[in-house]
Amino acid sequence: MSETKKEDEVIAFLLLLTVGERTEELLEELRKMKEVVEAYVIYGEWDILIKVQIKNLPELTEIVMNLRKKEGIKKTSTLIALAN
Repeated sequence: MSETKKEDEVIAFLLLLTVGERTEELLEELRKMKEVVEAYVIYGEWDILIKVQIKNLPELTEIVMNLRKKEGIKKTSTLIALAN
């Protein structure tokens, strides 16, 4: 998706805690998702940070719920961005 935000789109940042040996593999899977604009391995309490651009909050809920079911993801935290 384009980095240009349309009025009807939602930007969110998701922090993911992973099983250590799967972090790099999960990062590559996440980067292939059409909703993911950016994805990084990070240091600290969380292992991966992704930025998603989606149409609405129900779509965000679906993404988060699917991520929580993915093998290797132990925990998520979602941060919804407000207007620029």
